Amino acid sequence: MNIIAVVAQKGGTGKSTVTANLAVAAHLAGRRTIVVDTDPQGCIVSWSRARAAAEPTTIYGKAAAIHPMRFAAERSGLDLMLIDTRASSIEDSLDAAKAAQLTLIVVRPTAIDLHAIRKTVEALKPLGRPAAFLLNQAPSRRVDREPAIVGAAVDLLLGYGLPLAPVALRSRGVYQTAFAQGLSPQETEPDGLAAAELKALWTHVSGRLPWARTPIPATVSSVQARPAAKVDRNIEHG
Repeated sequence: MNIIAVVAQKGGTGKSTVTANLAVAAHLAGRRTIVVDTDPQGCIVSWSRARAAAEPTTIYGKAAAIHPMRFAAERSGLDLMLIDTRASSIEDSLDAAKAAQLTLIVVRPTAIDLHAIRKTVEALKPLGRPAAFLLNQAPSRRVDREPAIVGAAVDLLLGYGLPLAPVALRSRGVYQTAFAQGLSPQETEPDGLAAAELKALWTHVSGRLPWARTPIPATVSSVQARPAAKVDRNIEHG
């Protein structure tokens, strides 16, 4: 079983929304998926209750008990687990990251988020486990140019020495409206820009997991080679 931990140093980054949308993207791609909500706020569990569909499976649990939950999930025939961790809890982030094949560090391109994320990076890097930043709620391009705030965030994040996902999730109302219905933009607006972003993000994330044939990026240099203004260059934006 592959495990993806989704972490953030502070609340309000959209971490739970990212987790839910990745779970749906994986499910739509044919992966037997379970989401573990370790956040006391229970956003993922609430989202799941609003869904008419039974999948992806969602349960509440504690980050320190990931391994028993993983074994139970494997016995049930599931092959992917996403862990939505508690914001601002370094301990939960570490517990999840130790078990994960990939940790996604969700961050918005704002000064307060970029400052807060340092503690998470400093805690995760000594583990030597695969991790990557994911820019969320980023302003859209205008005339094919990245807003200055996004370019500055990319430069700062790459300076931490961890890869940056080449797909940025933009600030779009559909992410919130779909989440409130227990859905994903891939389900409510399958031909929309948000759905395209999520499909591209899942393709990238899936390619970094052991089941995929896509080579896993080994160094930051491969990410740094991408132009800062083209963080998600394969996605069209309105």
